[in-house]
Amino acid sequence: MFGLLVGGPAAIGPLRAYDTQTMWSRLLTFFVWLAVGASVVAWALPMMRSAPGTPQPVSGRVAPDAPVPVADWSALFGRGAAASAAPPVAAQANRFRLVGVAGPVRPSGPGVALVSIDGKPPRALRAGDVLEGGLLVMEVTAHTVKLGPPGGPATLTLQVPLLPPPATGVPAGAALPPS
Repeated sequence: MFGLLVGGPAAIGPLRAYDTQTMWSRLLTFFVWLAVGASVVAWALPMMRSAPGTPQPVSGRVAPDAPVPVADWSALFGRGAAASAAPPVAAQANRFRLVGVAGPVRPSGPGVALVSIDGKPPRALRAGDVLEGGLLVMEVTAHTVKLGPPGGPATLTLQVPLLPPPATGVPAGAALPPS
């Protein structure tokens, strides 16, 4: 009776003590469950990371001798700020680079220009879109884009960079045809 509870030879029954087919299936089952457990741990670890520290509350007190910034309310009341005049066109020309143009098919159709500002990734712009610095895309043609202030003439013209000339001649190492 004690052998049945402990798992002695009587508990094995008709199986032999070292049945290879049973041992391989148990070993395979062990590795499958080991892989399942490892994947659960791999998925659970990123979720268990603690959240970044909460920011400390900012005190509402200001030093009494600190200078108070002066606000410009003129834009709120409809007047343009005197200091917000557009920078010179020469300084703006270095900021913009025309990467490509999908010109209009018809003369009156819309065109799309890819313009990079300050080396950032290019943005797709159509006529009427506003760029940084208060410039408006006035016109998009097959090779150029004209920019200017709203309601004014075009002050800056960007052109598509020219393609290099096609390669001509015979590649190095190629046999010349008989003449």
